[in-house]
Amino acid sequence: MSSSNRCYCARDVKVSFAGVPVLHGVDFDVVPGEIHGLFGHNGAGKSTLLKILAGVNQQDSGELLLGDERISLSSPRDALQQGIACVYQELRLIPGMTVWKNLFLGRELRKNRLLDEAAMIAHTQKVLHDYKLKINPHSLVKDLSHPDKQMLEVVANLDRNARFLFLDEPTTALEGAQAEALLREVQRIAREKNIGVVLVSHKLDEVLGVCDEATVMCGGRVIYNAKHTIRKQDIIDAIVGDAGSPFNAGDRAPGSRQRERTTPFLDVRNLSTDRLRDVSMQAWPGEIVGIYGLAGAGRTRFCRTLYGLEAVLDGDVHLAGKPYRAGSPAHAISQGVGYLTEERKKDGIVPLMSSFANATLPILKRFRKRALVAHDDAARSANRILVEMNTRGDLRGPIKSLSGGNQQKVLLARVIGQDAKLVLLDEPTKGVDIGAKADIYAIIRRMADEGRCVVVVSSEEEELLEIADRVLVFHQGMCDGLPVAAGELSIAGLRKAAWSGNTSML
Repeated sequence: MSSSNRCYCARDVKVSFAGVPVLHGVDFDVVPGEIHGLFGHNGAGKSTLLKILAGVNQQDSGELLLGDERISLSSPRDALQQGIACVYQELRLIPGMTVWKNLFLGRELRKNRLLDEAAMIAHTQKVLHDYKLKINPHSLVKDLSHPDKQMLEVVANLDRNARFLFLDEPTTALEGAQAEALLREVQRIAREKNIGVVLVSHKLDEVLGVCDEATVMCGGRVIYNAKHTIRKQDIIDAIVGDAGSPFNAGDRAPGSRQRERTTPFLDVRNLSTDRLRDVSMQAWPGEIVGIYGLAGAGRTRFCRTLYGLEAVLDGDVHLAGKPYRAGSPAHAISQGVGYLTEERKKDGIVPLMSSFANATLPILKRFRKRALVAHDDAARSANRILVEMNTRGDLRGPIKSLSGGNQQKVLLARVIGQDAKLVLLDEPTKGVDIGAKADIYAIIRRMADEGRCVVVVSSEEEELLEIADRVLVFHQGMCDGLPVAAGELSIAGLRKAAWSGNTSML
């Protein structure tokens, strides 16, 4: 078999992390010239398999084969030397550099010990022409469209002799027409250049249009594989699996919180931004509304828009019956909107400041006396809330010294301290332990019991069904605003609606 026609295969691959099995004997094939779609729900094992195939992680047992040759990969550089590359959601291009410099980053051409810019520019022009990309080699990457950035990273890997290419959620940030055009280009390149491509995606309709083979993973196992004749409904059924049994939320029945239905505190009608389309929903004081959806469905962007971090292009939003459009987080806070970000360490906490300081940042002006801030008064105010929340650790020291769960409590205290009437919680238990989760659930319920309107975004079905009164599903940037009482839902129903976009399945 010629080197250009060798398949890349995983055979009986197993891996465990901290003694917990993650992959249970996975077989997977990548065929030159074909596109293989890899699907599965959160935690199915897709990312782990991808990292093993791309040399980021190593398997505990099983083997990787290029044709009949067994290979061992200890790093992504190792993988690239074998012709295997991965393009992740977070592109590795450097925005402030030109296209040609990005293409040659780390492998610059030299002539007489000097950079041979002319040769690199000429080669970049040839590569762009060969792959039919209408991009100027001298353009800065930051000025390119997102599809062009995606394709530039793809061809940069192919120019390093990659014969197998893994694309992780390549269309997440793209509109429908852009996504279709990108995938068609990937399909053309795969056929013309005999490249084996793996597409990991939650967007079934887009990806299935170009796939030759499809694999579904669940619980670290391959549970479905089909070639050429691939049915969307079969994939959805495989993903849902045996998750159809009713969820038992314990003593509190979800959806049982009874509140007077008069005017909704939050009323969103046909909201559109550059990434959201026709999003509608209503939420009342004293209830917890859950928002569910797959990665890239628009849940986080919806919260960011309500908090003034992303611009509204169309639609109407009312708070307490009055028109609302946040121009900035400061304006949102002044209108009684609080937001707990998904990325606690990135844009939530200030690591070197104390827990007291972190909890009172948005409301320091309340403690101003003449031209100075009474920090002791602010600390006492924060301490009262943090003690009630059972926050542990040195609250006067840097917040970075606290556990993830206690850091999250500090951020919740920030929302409570600013007396937010609309509370937006994006993945509130991300990265916290089981004990802290229970505490955070209690805090969320208490906020609703105090009459706040609470919106919770979560990727964990069990979490939403345990704490939410009603649940809405986002799908590819849209939400029809038709909620279902959590007590009437199953995990299977949530997954079907998220994958298909059909909320009647709830």
